[in-house]
Amino acid sequence: MPTSDTAHLSRPCLDQNCIQNIDRAHCFSVQVLLSHGMGGPTAMTPKTPPTDASQVGLYAAPVGASMLDAYERIKTKILSGDFAPGARLSQVKIAERLGLSRTPVREALRLIEKEGLVTSERGRQIVISKTSMEDLDELYALRIKLDTTTVRTTTAELTDADLGEMREYLAQMEANASPDKFTAFDHAHRMFHITTIRGAGPRHVEYSAKLNEHAERYRKLYTVQSNSYGQSRDEHLAILKACEARDGDTVAWLLAEHYARIALTIVAQIDPQFEPRQVRTAVRLALEGRPGTGRKLEI
Repeated sequence: MPTSDTAHLSRPCLDQNCIQNIDRAHCFSVQVLLSHGMGGPTAMTPKTPPTDASQVGLYAAPVGASMLDAYERIKTKILSGDFAPGARLSQVKIAERLGLSRTPVREALRLIEKEGLVTSERGRQIVISKTSMEDLDELYALRIKLDTTTVRTTTAELTDADLGEMREYLAQMEANASPDKFTAFDHAHRMFHITTIRGAGPRHVEYSAKLNEHAERYRKLYTVQSNSYGQSRDEHLAILKACEARDGDTVAWLLAEHYARIALTIVAQIDPQFEPRQVRTAVRLALEGRPGTGRKLEI
């Protein structure tokens, strides 16, 4: 959702083509800022980009485009674990490591900090936010609450084209169902879920996409399980069939179990003594009205 200092710039800018082609679904706030010229007047760029890395800094790329590039690359490093949770890095080192200038790195880190992925310290140092069972519990409880409520409305409005996209994303997931292809798998996975809710509007999509992205750091732990990809395939296929039937309640029930299973599996693997009370409460509420709701969720 737009932050307090950018809310006045926001405007609906979402169409299906945009959703289909973005590499990272949570680009909306950044794109809005760039479309309004966050960086002010931009310098002229050469028609032919320099090939000598030592000369790149001499040519000023458009500020907005440079900041978006920095935002995407830094955030990808964090979510993929290349910038490890708890690591302390300097803005200068990040800029040098990624071959970026310092100004767009500084502006990108301000946005990323608002998402809770980093914390700024003195001396232009930043700390990558740690993962924790408490964070996982809150994150997946929010996903269950938001997405299960949303699909009860949007499922009935899914078009044949939407369902075709979901089938394609499911095929991409199947083709990339191995830990060494996690990035491609997870992109298709994110887009599969976004397709089910985008009819609710850009604010729902943006917030759900941000939660989905933050969950990536935890999903990587889940997908190392020997049966995780087979389990994922079966659950997503069941969700797709319920969407084809335009059965919003069933989609919500299946989605709640899908999210909860991932969270509970990770907890059991890392800290079996931790009680994920928020996830358990969220899934219990989401499953109300389902026949046989009293049965225990298996992981």
